[in-house]
Amino acid sequence: MPSLDVLLPNLIHVGALLYFVCFLFRNQIILRFFAIGGDFAYIGYYFTVADRPLWEAMAWAFANVLVNIAMISMILRDRRMTTLSDDEMSLYQDMRGLSPGQFRRLMRLGTWLVAGEKLVMTEEGKNLDRLYYVLSGEVEVDKAGRKIKLAPSVFIGELAYLRKKPATATVTAEKGAKLVSWSHHDLTTATAKDQGLGAALGALLSNDMAEKVARG
Repeated sequence: MPSLDVLLPNLIHVGALLYFVCFLFRNQIILRFFAIGGDFAYIGYYFTVADRPLWEAMAWAFANVLVNIAMISMILRDRRMTTLSDDEMSLYQDMRGLSPGQFRRLMRLGTWLVAGEKLVMTEEGKNLDRLYYVLSGEVEVDKAGRKIKLAPSVFIGELAYLRKKPATATVTAEKGAKLVSWSHHDLTTATAKDQGLGAALGALLSNDMAEKVARG
């Protein structure tokens, strides 16, 4: 075993090596654990290298430790599924492109509704201010007089949301349909702040449109 006299002067190299290794990982938790190890090695070096501890340098290294611990906590919280209702769990399973944290943020913006009567969600040629997702119940699409039925587990108004254009059809949810909706303004604000959420939601909506086209 190397003596402390040999080890302590080389802690700066240990810290640098741990920092070097941390950037080899894509996994944010592993990356940050190696960075914390590197900072503790630096703290040990700053405490012993001079006649007196280098308190200023130690303080900044310790601040880095605290930041990384906080970020690890946030990452773990985002990955953890909190208690969800049956409807929320069904919706989460439909939205597999979202992380648990992204799904929770989306749910905080959403409004749940059970249609007490026929609910017109979009009108052909008119602008929309909400995006809908029908979890259960029947949906009727009327485009230029041609009517078709859509199965549930489908977005409504996604094209208008993505392209900021009027609705291309009149879509009605039948009585008893269960759905959730989001304000365009709230979604735009949230996705501007969280680009990861914006990319995941955009992919979900694009996939939904592709499936509709495939079904004809």
